[in-house]
Amino acid sequence: MKLQCLQLHNRKSRLTATLTNAFSIIITLALMLAPRPVLSRISSSTKHLDRYLNARLKKEKIQPSKVTTDEEFLRRIHLDLTGKIPTPEEVSRFSNGGRNRRENKIDQLLNSEAYLDYWSRIWTDWLIGRDQSNQQNVRRGLRNWVHKEIESNTSYDQFVKKLITSTGDIRQNGAGYYIRRYNASPIDLTSHLSRLFLGLPMQCAQCHDHKTEAWYQEDYYSLAAFLTNLRSEAIYEKDQRGNERVVAYHITDVPEGSIRIPGKSKPSQPRLLDGSEYNGSPLQRRVALANWMTNAKNPYFSQAIVNRIWAQLMGKGFVEPLDGFGEEHPPSHPKLLDWLAEDFEIHGYDLKHLMRTILNTDAYQRTSKTNKSNKNDDRFFSHAYIKPLSAEQFFYSMLEATGFERLQKRRDKGRLESMKRDYLRRFLYLLDNGEMEEIEAFNGTVPQALMMINGSLVNDSADHKTRGSYLNYILKKNRRTMDRVNDIYLTVLSRQPTGKEIRYFDQYLQKSLYRDKDLAYEDLYWSLLNSAEFSLNH
Repeated sequence: MKLQCLQLHNRKSRLTATLTNAFSIIITLALMLAPRPVLSRISSSTKHLDRYLNARLKKEKIQPSKVTTDEEFLRRIHLDLTGKIPTPEEVSRFSNGGRNRRENKIDQLLNSEAYLDYWSRIWTDWLIGRDQSNQQNVRRGLRNWVHKEIESNTSYDQFVKKLITSTGDIRQNGAGYYIRRYNASPIDLTSHLSRLFLGLPMQCAQCHDHKTEAWYQEDYYSLAAFLTNLRSEAIYEKDQRGNERVVAYHITDVPEGSIRIPGKSKPSQPRLLDGSEYNGSPLQRRVALANWMTNAKNPYFSQAIVNRIWAQLMGKGFVEPLDGFGEEHPPSHPKLLDWLAEDFEIHGYDLKHLMRTILNTDAYQRTSKTNKSNKNDDRFFSHAYIKPLSAEQFFYSMLEATGFERLQKRRDKGRLESMKRDYLRRFLYLLDNGEMEEIEAFNGTVPQALMMINGSLVNDSADHKTRGSYLNYILKKNRRTMDRVNDIYLTVLSRQPTGKEIRYFDQYLQKSLYRDKDLAYEDLYWSLLNSAEFSLNH
């Protein structure tokens, strides 16, 4: 009996074990085959930033705006990272991009050639201004160098050190174009270095003690004394006729060099803004200056670039103006600025990390549409602040929206790049104020309106009869009114039209007095290109 019970027990045990093993296999297979949850890659830095801003909004009793639609986000991120609007194909692909499509798009664009091109232009403008008159070789050489540094993701502290301490033939060391742009002038370089890399309005102290900040004329010239040994020497080569001509410049340091405050007889001694005096070799003064400027203990270095990048992406800096750090313009969010600067340092002065941190926040991805509680908010980033497009953004977005490259390739592919440069010069000419300001907006001037209305760039693309024009392509491709309108909106405004907009155009189409009804599509296309929605980053 006991033997029978034991046998029965053993059979039950084997059966249980078999069922357990089978169940385990089924569960394992199910887990392997089941779609895995996609984990968010949002960094702790982004989450911390959001927690701070959201807590501040709660304290101020401000209800933030809703998150952008996918179309709004895509247009904004393309303008901010590539300087132009997305194509209709990119808009369509993005809507099917999966759960983490926004994070993925940010990463994709930060690693794109379009990002390198656009941000190398931005940095070149920040470094040497936008003067187009007689600095084309300098601009081209510096931009090529900046492009390589961004592509290598050079840490920001090393990027700045290379610029300040550059030596040798500028053809071999492109950082030297920065020194060459300012003719190796201690005065000009001190003004620019302090503004861009430290966020300090030191240029005022060139002629007199600063009226509102604790910077004296003595401070300015003591800082300039670090650059008095710097020289930019011409390199000559003989041309085919045997005449010598300047082909490049050599950046070097010499043992002699001094500077003095106007009206003073005693030369200024090199002294840092923290009061530290330099007593080392004259040939190493620039290195000492660069080391101090980029040191983590310098309270201005990281904060200045964090503030500048934040303003570029968010439409408003913590400190305004960007070179206004001091008592007169205290930061709107001092603790957040301190934390972002520290986080930037902890992550190795990685500009991509800084940008990725900001771009993934709730604050960046909010719509510009306001509600009752935040319609007057211009401080707490409860909604996106509308930014006018820069001249370059406007120009390259126009090329995208008009199909300019496709049309020109059919006509004269060889002249494509020269025509693009010619159009860009016209756009920049409208904005040139002679003051070498940084990222001027395309502000809707009368010359702009006339150029938009009469310019061949628009007229060629809007002519529905011109073979190869954008509108001709759209009308041939689509037969239904709704499809045509949809394509026009996607191309120009990077979004689909609303039902109301489609109905309105359909009524306009039916009631128009045109014998050729396709002319109504020209009106629609021209109107969208000239709309505020197209000329703003919203």
